[in-house]
Amino acid sequence: MAQSIPLIRAANVLPLVRWMEVNRVNTAAYLEKADLSYWFALSPLDAIPTLNAAQLLRDLARDYEADVGIKIVTQASLAELGFIGGVALGARTPLEALQRLAFALPLHSSHETLRIENNGADVTVTLANTLGLDAESQHAVHVLFSSLMQQLCLFTGLRAPVLKRIAMTSHPEAGLSHVASLTYDGVYEETLPAIMVTIEASVALNPFRTVARDRTATPAAMQMPPLMEGSGFAASLRPVISAMLHGGYPSVSRVARAGGTSVRSLQRRLGKEGTSFSEQLDLVRRKLVMSHLATEDVSLADLSERLGYTEQSALTRAVRRLTGRTPSELIDENQR
Repeated sequence: MAQSIPLIRAANVLPLVRWMEVNRVNTAAYLEKADLSYWFALSPLDAIPTLNAAQLLRDLARDYEADVGIKIVTQASLAELGFIGGVALGARTPLEALQRLAFALPLHSSHETLRIENNGADVTVTLANTLGLDAESQHAVHVLFSSLMQQLCLFTGLRAPVLKRIAMTSHPEAGLSHVASLTYDGVYEETLPAIMVTIEASVALNPFRTVARDRTATPAAMQMPPLMEGSGFAASLRPVISAMLHGGYPSVSRVARAGGTSVRSLQRRLGKEGTSFSEQLDLVRRKLVMSHLATEDVSLADLSERLGYTEQSALTRAVRRLTGRTPSELIDENQR
């Protein structure tokens, strides 16, 4: 079982949602199937379960062919490319953008690593993960990533294909032929949970046609909150619970699915850390209660619904149990 639940920023799902909306796909149905129906209520920097996002991409690939990742990327602008687009803005060349990506990835994904190697002739980009994805989902992720690499290079004004070579997980049925348009030297099968994209150094150092304002130097970028507060399995559980509270009750079975494990294994792991699922749910609710009552003009009925309580009286009892005071008493204290 993973040491923590894999997490990514909600912004990384933006290209998929944009593509579905533009192509009149039933976005709500796909998000619900992947248990991401709460996505629209989140901010771009909020954490969501990586495995759920991977399922969303895999489901789209099943219904709209294995090259859907290429279709998603080619229809998006740089600003709509989620994490990669945001970090690349302000870079002068693809290589500089890739170096920024490698540096920033730990802030955006908990279980992926990006390595950049430059031998003078070629630049090799390796994206590896410890997600434990099945081959079909892994392939969908690799198609999307390789297409992102090509799109990054195309912003220099070059014409496709610009990638020299790709080594990636093969689709169990479709193989690799649908990715051939991305490279001029071939696509090869990689058995490890990693994709390696080789780009000629002359391409990687080719300047972008325009350089946008460098957003990575802004105070908001410098103060980016961590994916999870603290280390350990329980710490990775809380962002998932918080996100799911935007879309119904975050049951233990929903959270276990997000962690790619069983309810029993999840509870056992929490027990080893001296806590439980109900205790973690209470911690998240307490933090949200204090935050909302202190900074927002919110009704208790709305807050009850936001935190997954069936009745306002249930919220009142829970807040009293968590804080020793009623919601009304907390509001009065904050208004003094």
